[in-house]
Formats: sequence, C-alpha cells, structure tokens
Amino acid sequence: MNLSEIYYLHEIGGKKNQEDYIWPVPGTASPDDKIFIVCDGVGGSENGEIASKIVAQSVGTALLKSANREIDIPFINQLLSDARQKLIDYARLHQMSTHMATTFSLLLFIDEKAFISWCGDSRVYHIRQGEILYKTEDHSLVSTLVKSGEITAEDARDHPQKNMLLRAVNADEPDPEADGHWTEEVQGGDYFMLCTDGLLENIGERDIKFLLEQNDKGSIDLVSSVQKFCQDKTKDNYSMYLVKVKTEGKEDGKKKRKNAIGWLAIVLLVLLAAVAFVIKENYFMPKKVMNVVIPVNINKDSLENADSIIHENTLSRNEGAPLKDTVSKVKDSAPVQILK
Repeated sequence: MNLSEIYYLHEIGGKKNQEDYIWPVPGTASPDDKIFIVCDGVGGSENGEIASKIVAQSVGTALLKSANREIDIPFINQLLSDARQKLIDYARLHQMSTHMATTFSLLLFIDEKAFISWCGDSRVYHIRQGEILYKTEDHSLVSTLVKSGEITAEDARDHPQKNMLLRAVNADEPDPEADGHWTEEVQGGDYFMLCTDGLLENIGERDIKFLLEQNDKGSIDLVSSVQKFCQDKTKDNYSMYLVKVKTEGKEDGKKKRKNAIGWLAIVLLVLLAAVAFVIKENYFMPKKVMNVVIPVNINKDSLENADSIIHENTLSRNEGAPLKDTVSKVKDSAPVQILK
C-alpha cells in the first residue's frame, strides 16, 4: 500500500517560536513512507520545541528499526518511555530544566491496515468519501467535560482551560500512557490527517470534509485552502500531515490480472504435461513381454543328440546345407514348450 498524495503544514502561527515538530522532516516524505508523527511542545513548559523534536525523532527512528515487530500499545508506550529518558538525558547534558513536555500522535501503515496512537490533544482523523470514520479523543480537561455532557463541543473551543492536558510525554512525570486504534481495512482514496490543536482553532470538521471533497474534484489547492483558515488567525503553532491512500488505477488492475492469468496458464501447462505423461505410460506404450523358451523332457541322450546335430549343422553350413533341415532336426530331437 502506497500513498498518492502527501500534504503538510508546519507553521509558527501566532507564537514567537515553533514548538511543533513533524516527522518525516517537512518536504522529505515520499509515497513509500509508512510512519508519520506530529508532536506539539506543551505551552507553558520550558523547551517545548526540544521535547517535541526528541520524542518524534526517537519514536520514528525506533519504528523504522522495528519493521518486523508486532505493533501494539505496550510497545508504543515503551518507545515513549525511552524517548522520555532521552529528554532527561538531554536536559542533564545541557544543564537544562527537565520541565519539558510534548503531545504525540502517530500514523503507521502496516500491509493493508493502519495503526493510530496518541497522547495529549494532537489529533488523528480517518476520512473516507467525505465521512469521518474515526477521530481520536483528546486527553484534555475540556474533552472529558464534553464527554460527560457538562459542556458542548462549541463551548470547548473557547473554554478558558482548553489547553489543560491530562496526558503528555513529560520528562518530569512517570512513564507516558498513549492510546491506540487499529483500522483493519484501509481503502484506496482514504485520507488520514494528523494535526496539532492549533490547526483546529479556526477549522472545524465540516470544513475539513468540504476541503477534501473539493480536493478530490481537483478544484482547490488543498494546502493553500487550509492556510486561509489559519494564517494570521491562529494564536498557536499549527502543523499537520495529511495523506491520501493510493487508489489502484485501471492499468494497475489490468497488469495484476494479466500477471495472475500468466502464472495460472503456466501451472495448467505443467499439470497437463504431467497428466499426458501418466496416460502415455499406462495406456499407449506396448507392454514389454519376455518369451521364455524352456526345453522339456531333456535327458542325457537328448543333450548328446543335440550336440551332434549342432555339429552337423556347422558342417552343413560350411557345405551349403539348407537351414530348414537343421531346424527340423532340432525340433524332432528336443521338444520345447513356449510360454508367453
């Protein structure tokens, strides 16, 4: 499974410094890539840009080295724990405070499936034909309040505590705890979007669906259109990776069918040749029968008489005697039985 389209944003927005980090590095992703990570350095903590970069690079590199390993939540949490330790080591090496943290979101393609994992409020969407099939639930206070019915989704957008996280990859706190989700069947044309919360300040789910529909029609420049919602309007950094799964074209389908038919023809030819060989050996080849001539009633006198006849035959041949006379004598002297 490959990708047909890859879009990204990594913008500073309304902040003075960039605390978001996306992996692969902007501009380097290819249709063959299977791992995408978006992190958002937690605002209010020191060195958020360092935390987001170290965590994204650490987990991404580890996943590349673990291509044949089974992927699950315990494994991802172990990778995040390793990344957290790298934050601590980096802070000590550079005599910095360990008061640094970041959100984490991951999209990983494996065969025809997709694995999503997240920690914090960086979000992942799975969209098919204009419908959001799945989206992650933020590990935040306002998300909990919305889920419990205390506030609405609209209230959450402007809530004074909307930036309060319940989970993050934090160097000062115990091991992080991410959540995960498997998409068992990814189809051609599916979109996946990873984004930081800054992207969602001024763009809603209805806007996202509309933009993707227009993109499929080829009527917009998708990145520029998303920028119009965010540029000079978003107070936070805003970043995303938005990828589209490749749809198998008619030529690809014909090529696969042609290859399949070719291999099937070869198998059939081999089977037919084997059947023909068996039929030939068992039904058309003549049976090999050995005729055995066994003298009967042979005694000493008969053997002496036969020797005498053979001797006479030799002399007769030298003298030009007819061969039929010799055969007749042998027949009379030594009766034989022919067995078939």
